[in-house]
Amino acid sequence: MLRFGRNIKILGIYDERKELQGRDAGEILGMGKTGLVIQGNFDEMLKKFSGQAEMLVTTGEGLYFTKRRNVREWRKNVEKAIRYGLDVYTMSKIFYGNKTEDLKKLAEKNGVKFIEASDPDGFEKFRDYALQAVEEGIVTPKILFAGTSMNSGKMTAMLTIRNFLEQQDIKLGVVGTEPCSVFVGADEQVIPEVLPTMRGAHAILGAIKKIEVEKRPDLILVGSQTGMRASAVHVAEARAGGVVAWQIFMGTAPEKVVLCTKWINTHEIKPHMELIRNSGISTKVIAIVINGYQCEKDKLLKIIENVEKETGLLCIDVLATPGRLPELAGLISR
Repeated sequence: MLRFGRNIKILGIYDERKELQGRDAGEILGMGKTGLVIQGNFDEMLKKFSGQAEMLVTTGEGLYFTKRRNVREWRKNVEKAIRYGLDVYTMSKIFYGNKTEDLKKLAEKNGVKFIEASDPDGFEKFRDYALQAVEEGIVTPKILFAGTSMNSGKMTAMLTIRNFLEQQDIKLGVVGTEPCSVFVGADEQVIPEVLPTMRGAHAILGAIKKIEVEKRPDLILVGSQTGMRASAVHVAEARAGGVVAWQIFMGTAPEKVVLCTKWINTHEIKPHMELIRNSGISTKVIAIVINGYQCEKDKLLKIIENVEKETGLLCIDVLATPGRLPELAGLISR
């Protein structure tokens, strides 16, 4: 949100982790100083910005199922924000259900909204479009930003190239599968993790068709989750791993794939390429994007060079080697 946010202004950031408090959020992300220093006192931040802020956005995903102390703190802070008159948007991908009924009632009582990114019935809005897609097909080229794992830089790569292509007057549609997609300019947001398994691919397909019908873009970019070889049995974290990645892949049926990987996880590139080749979908990997966060620049450049030699594909880090963005844009758009 800090790097790619559209039509939003971030006033303050709170994080309970001591090691992050007092640091500039932009510097942590490698963006340089932004003036947004991470706060460790939620009450002080709330009082400071309550007159200007409209919404509290909370992250955490499945965190609050595994750390009860964080659940208590999260609920307490959300209640305070509601009483201060702020809408609340929680990014948790794990559906809380009746665990948040009291918060919804408190929000209604205070005349504000309590919005959960998780929506098990979210596929309903795309049902008719999915049926239309099955009947008519989709003519707009679709590019999937897939990953070999979590934290492989899929969203950063997709949004960086989106911004670059928009500067070339290419009209884009974007399907985001992260719970913050609504804040960074995605045309449609689908959270497959919380949908019934037989509806995830349908929802992606429908979202793509909805964008094609309503926006008539030149290209449609789709972001994925985790990796197709990722474990689907992270019980404690309630993550669906490869199940989600395959739903997004099959629902997109992309003409092209940009495969993203973290610099410490490049051993997964070839196995994922093999899976994509044997998927039954007529598609191809056109480029590799390395997430080089916290990797020394010289080492990162060597990794990029080696990956290019081994795969024969363009390999870049969209932030560390931005000079090669025109090459990636060319592969995507032609």
